[in-house]
This record gives sequence, C-alpha cells and structure tokens, in this order.
Amino acid sequence: MVEALSPYADAELYDVIYSWYTVDIPFYVELAKRSKGPVLEIGCGSGRVLLPTLEAGVNADGLDLAPDMLKVLAAKASAKGLTPRLVQGDMRDFEMPRRYALITIPFRAFQHLDATEDQLRALRCMRDHLEPGGSLVLNLFYPAVKYVAEFANQRRLEREITHPETGLPVAMYATTTYDMVNQTLRTEREIIESDARGYVGATKRMGFMMRWFYRYEMELLFRNAGFARWDVRGGFDGRPLEHDTDEMVWTAWKD
Repeated sequence: MVEALSPYADAELYDVIYSWYTVDIPFYVELAKRSKGPVLEIGCGSGRVLLPTLEAGVNADGLDLAPDMLKVLAAKASAKGLTPRLVQGDMRDFEMPRRYALITIPFRAFQHLDATEDQLRALRCMRDHLEPGGSLVLNLFYPAVKYVAEFANQRRLEREITHPETGLPVAMYATTTYDMVNQTLRTEREIIESDARGYVGATKRMGFMMRWFYRYEMELLFRNAGFARWDVRGGFDGRPLEHDTDEMVWTAWKD
C-alpha cells in the first residue's frame, strides 16, 4: 500500500471512485438553468456537476482549492469546446470579479470546514458574492444514528464498480471513526483495482475528515453570516426533512 492521500490530490482516481454518484446532477443543473443570472460552483472539483451545467448553456464559474482537480476539469472542458472561468481558491476567503444569482456547494464540500469561525467566514464570503435576491444552495448529510451504530470502526466493502476506462473491477473498502463530541468523522478508504486476470493489481489509500451539522445549528450559522431567509428540504426531490437518514438540502437568500 502507498501512503494515504487526500481524495482531491489525484483527480483521475477521484473520477473513477465517484463516477457512480449522479443523483444530485439533475437537481443542480436545473437549479442553475432557472437562476436567471451567473452561477458560481464552490468545490467544483474535476467537473462532475459543473461540466453538465456548462453543457446546459449556463453561464457558470468554478472555484476549488485543489489545483490538480482544476487542471483535469480544464482539460475536460477544452475537449468539449468550453472555456469556463476556473479559479483556485479557498471558500473561506476568495474574490471573484462579478456577483452571482446563484452559488452552489454540491456534494457536501462545506462539511470539510470543521471550525465554526471558518464556516462563518465561508458563508459571509459567499453572501458577499451574491447579487441582491441571489441564493446559496448546498447539501449536507444528516448524522444518522443507525449508520454510526452500524458502521463505526468497521472495515466494510463500500462499493464495487467497473473502471470506466479499463472495464476492470474496482472494490472500495472504508473504515470510519466518529468523534461524537466534536461532530467529526474520519474515513480511511482503500481502492483495490484488479488486473485483467482478476488478481489484485493496485491498492491505493485515501483519508479525509468531515464535520457534520444539525438542522438548527445550520440556521444559526446562516443567521450569524447575515442571511435573513433560509429553507431546508429532505432530499433533491424537495420533500420535507423528516428523518435523520435524509439529505439536508439548504437554500439561503441574500435579501
């Protein structure tokens, strides 16, 4: 095994292990199409959401902290004849040359901020980049009790996929530890690629930490960041938030 690395340090591997996750793409693309103004995607990565948004004709920019992810995104966009503005920057402190009708943070990227002051800095910076009446939309996982009880400290087969280029199987194992006091989790993931004969060809390790939020904690963050209105749904289909297994989909408006 090689030393564990951030999942954002290897954009091509990131694309392989998250190629299966598409449930949020129609939601964010449709939201961007209805925005009636420019869109900024925070944590755009290698373009999982931003590329289909651009292909839908949306005037959209992207911001991400990881240069390797942006490099891969730029190459993908160029191959499609697209030339988006892509900026390497920190969501806690960035400056874009224009203001936006919509800012999005897909795929729980906001949960990489573990300190309250960092969360407030990011929300205030995003609010400053919204046009009057503009909206910020992000999704977060809810800390479901049953998942913590079932999966804590257990190495488990998380998913088996087919490599999109080689056609060979890839198995992903994950071990997650939870800090219930500090509301953080640490996931160590093993990505095991098979060769053409079915033997183990390569094993890579990735590790990352995330902070989880509770519903009313998010409301306090929005209020303290200067937002006057917000709403939360329990999924990308707009249903009410009723279960701790729901995905929290938040919208906050700049009045």
